[in-house]
Amino acid sequence: MRLSFLTLFLLSTALLTAQVVTDSVNAPYTAPLEHFERAFTPSAYDTELLLYRRSDTLRQNGRPLDQTTAALPETLQGFRIQLLATNIFDEANATRNELIAGFPELWIYLVFEAPTYKVRVGDFVNRAEAKPLLDRFMAQGYRKAWIVPDRIIRNQPPKPPVPFSFDSTGVRY
Repeated sequence: MRLSFLTLFLLSTALLTAQVVTDSVNAPYTAPLEHFERAFTPSAYDTELLLYRRSDTLRQNGRPLDQTTAALPETLQGFRIQLLATNIFDEANATRNELIAGFPELWIYLVFEAPTYKVRVGDFVNRAEAKPLLDRFMAQGYRKAWIVPDRIIRNQPPKPPVPFSFDSTGVRY
């Protein structure tokens, strides 16, 4: 008795499930695929690309060329100048803030490799590019500065301006 009741229950459940599946397949979307392909616009899903204008003195037929390129940032193996390595976060952060104020045109990085905080500067493809800046930092008093291999970022967007600093009284300096 139990076996027949269980069999009857399973059979009726399977039939109801099959009916629901066939109904949902045939339901509201009867239009051919070409209808949806014509209405699809891929540009609506594009991510915003940063465009960089580069003024060029080249001329073609007496007119200057206007070159607009889409250059996305990429990472590759290169070199940076390491100015400080310390276990004290406040010391590393103070050095980084000093460098940002003194060299607003350079990209300054604070890297944490346990247990050391490292302050690094620049994105150079080879050591020869980094050498003039290393000499400049050594002349400014960073005697322990040296060139280190690191993952660098090429084609970075323009660096944003340094915000003004305020002291506890609200005076801008």
